[in-house]
Amino acid sequence: MNNTMKGLLIFIFCTSLLTGMPTGVSAKNLTLASAIEKGGLQRMLTQRIGKAYCQIGIGVYTQASREQMSQAVEMFDTQLNELEAFAPTPQIKEALLQVRQLWGPVKTVATGEVTKEGAKKVAYWNDDLLHASHKVVQLLQDTSNTSYARLVNLSGRQRMLSQRLAKFYMLKVWGFDTLTIADEVENAKNDFTGALETLRAATENTDAISRQLDAVYRDWTWFQKALNMKDTDLFPQLVADVSESILVSMDDITKKYEELADKILIRQTPAKANSKASEKKNQ
Repeated sequence: MNNTMKGLLIFIFCTSLLTGMPTGVSAKNLTLASAIEKGGLQRMLTQRIGKAYCQIGIGVYTQASREQMSQAVEMFDTQLNELEAFAPTPQIKEALLQVRQLWGPVKTVATGEVTKEGAKKVAYWNDDLLHASHKVVQLLQDTSNTSYARLVNLSGRQRMLSQRLAKFYMLKVWGFDTLTIADEVENAKNDFTGALETLRAATENTDAISRQLDAVYRDWTWFQKALNMKDTDLFPQLVADVSESILVSMDDITKKYEELADKILIRQTPAKANSKASEKKNQ
């Protein structure tokens, strides 16, 4: 089996692990922790759509990338509906309305014919959608107000950065090589490195999470080397493979943080209720 075929199998396997699975908890069963995780997935999907679009355009794992695109669009639609149904505050409802308005144009281009002009639109619009989706996650984290919720948000953001960096790389391969893109790549690399250091140092980590973060660190070392290759040594398939590997690992880590966050929130709820009851009694 040649290296290209091995890479394709890895790419398809990683894609099926993430987007081939059910979209998760339904709106009626969402908790704040799971809503933060789901909002983080939305944030990631904005960049995944851009990455898949470019991979189709430059012929990297074309059929698998088409499936990835289709699954990402379907997941974004479904989860947006679920988050809108769950939204616990007026501010979050308003933020989700902004996401809904920005999603329409991105979805139209993403589900249409893949062209270089379309790539420009996706690259521009999906960044606006990313910022709007990030605002939703931040508002949900603020509502939760626990350290574990912050870890769900931070680790979930690493998923997005893996796709964002791969998207910029594919744009470069396609001929979009600007100073703005170069600056965004450096910003994303610095963000990923800083967040990974924070996560690895978190006292809340279990042994399993620590081991997985060590594995992500090793993948990240390879990913940075690929991203730093000169124009004459571009390897888009390698970048696609490593970005998927990091994405799947960070997705699993994020869900582990979500489980820990849910346990803390469940413990806190009775305490808050008792505190309020005591305050009323003393009034």
